[in-house]
Amino acid sequence: MPAETRTERIQEVLRSLRSASPDIIGSAVVSTDGFIVASLLPSEVDEEVVSGMAAAMLGVGERISAELLGGQMDQTYVRSPNGYILLNAVGEDAVLVVLTAPDAKLGLIFLDVKRRVGEITKIL
Repeated sequence: MPAETRTERIQEVLRSLRSASPDIIGSAVVSTDGFIVASLLPSEVDEEVVSGMAAAMLGVGERISAELLGGQMDQTYVRSPNGYILLNAVGEDAVLVVLTAPDAKLGLIFLDVKRRVGEITKIL
């Protein structure tokens, strides 16, 4: 049996993240350049839009963190009436994007995301 590709291994981590919480609608790993590495997003969500917006938001988050807090950004999120968009740094070259339901239990999701970031970091 052939070895799994890096993308397939990341896809498996994303599947395990979604199965860990019914509040997680979708997720993706995006390069800091704005390219999708792997994704498990709903069909109505455009991967290119997610990757571009995530890269832009990551850039702004990193700048705010460096300029105002004097450190690296680990996580940022946006809340809307339709849910949350979480961005977690994965090393220096990627970001994990997680889309959640509006009533998501963020504490549990943050814990699951932290675990998965470690797994994805090892794969990348």
